[in-house]
Amino acid sequence: MCLQKLKRFTILLCLLFSLPILIGQLPFPNNKMATEKKEQPHYVYAATDVPAPAPVTEQLEPFHVLMLFTHSHESYKPIVEQTTGQKAVYDENTNIYSMQQMMAHYLQLNDITPHFVDFDVMTEIKLTNAKFHQAYKIARPVLANYLQDSDYQLVIDFHRDSASKKVTTISHEEQTFAKIAFVVGADHAGFESNLAYANALSEQLNSLVPGISRGIMKKQGTGVNGVYNQDLAPNMLLVEFGGIDNTEQELQRTMAVLAQAIRLAFIESIV
Repeated sequence: MCLQKLKRFTILLCLLFSLPILIGQLPFPNNKMATEKKEQPHYVYAATDVPAPAPVTEQLEPFHVLMLFTHSHESYKPIVEQTTGQKAVYDENTNIYSMQQMMAHYLQLNDITPHFVDFDVMTEIKLTNAKFHQAYKIARPVLANYLQDSDYQLVIDFHRDSASKKVTTISHEEQTFAKIAFVVGADHAGFESNLAYANALSEQLNSLVPGISRGIMKKQGTGVNGVYNQDLAPNMLLVEFGGIDNTEQELQRTMAVLAQAIRLAFIESIV
């Protein structure tokens, strides 16, 4: 009799211990939430070294620059020597006129559309037996035709200064640059507009590379041209682009700065 009671008690204990397990296997909602493995959330961290995207800006209007080279055979001694073995400051092939592709490249990088006056003035001087000082007179009708046929936001007559390396070169952040100078002819009624353009670009250049612009040289009176065909366009500049001793690398660096300065001074400033 006692043995039977002991068996019943043992069975009862087994049922009591097994009951929670059996209940947990039944399809109750609470059982599903308790038995499923909770998925851990995933977090994506932004990389701190990735720059934020540039803000969306309105589409800029095309900015057209017309370039000419009144003294087209002005050259740079290091470049001519590297090409021909000769040290010359005037050369028919390696000269400022032959730098058009390089200049166009840097302008296009700054959303500027380049145009060039397709006229080698100094070759025309030789062919017509004209004098050097007549270069502006010979270039004038050709330039006038370009200005009449199209609308340009800026016109630049590029020259090479005859000054030495000490005057036309600057060091900035362990690199050397060819300096730029502006010539404004003051012997015509509208020169103040040309002067304003020159001042704006000169200031912008120096904000990028302090001292890269030598400033503005105003020319007027007896013994100088005093006009330089700048009366044909109020937005025309005469730029002395480096000097006789500047290297190709120095001129390229300066052209990159000049193109950026044009963009900042005359395009982004009006947006």
